[in-house]
Amino acid sequence: MARMHSHPKYSQFRFDAGSLSLNFLATVRHRGSGQPRDLLHTPDALAEWFREAGCHSPAVRPTRLDHEDALLLREAIYRIVCSLILNKKPPMADMDCINTTAAHHLAVPQVERNTLRLHWESEHPVWACLSEIARDAVILIGDIERHPLKMCDNKGCRMIFLDNSPAGRRRWCAMAICGNREKIRAHRQRKRVPEAV
Repeated sequence: MARMHSHPKYSQFRFDAGSLSLNFLATVRHRGSGQPRDLLHTPDALAEWFREAGCHSPAVRPTRLDHEDALLLREAIYRIVCSLILNKKPPMADMDCINTTAAHHLAVPQVERNTLRLHWESEHPVWACLSEIARDAVILIGDIERHPLKMCDNKGCRMIFLDNSPAGRRRWCAMAICGNREKIRAHRQRKRVPEAV
């Protein structure tokens, strides 16, 4: 499910969740905290994410309505994968949202006759991108036994990722981020507690 990305070295977005749709969910940071931060706060931010994520599409210029639809899809995917992780029944309305979006046409690859350069054509570039994301989510959800979903153990983070570790015991979205924070927190906690005499 992992894919190639075109994101710059110092992107504000994360592309380490293991799949396109889970990377899309990671555009909300600190979901478990009282102050989650949405990185897709404007249509332009959504267009930038599509570009960095490597979605197959011509230049995308989302409207305000496109932006709202994208956020609806993102949250539908989030609620479903959370349900699966918690062994609860996914909301049917969210399943309908994902299936309907997945049914939209993808962009078509074409080769320029003179330059032989690849380009992508679509009547609805934004929906082509959203369909890519939704199809990725459908594959994850529909074959959940092959795609072990986990939620970061950091209660303030709660990022969802694919656990492809050999033992299947990964706890953190990234060891260098939440894993390291937990190490520091545990170390400080131990220093606060006086040793028993």
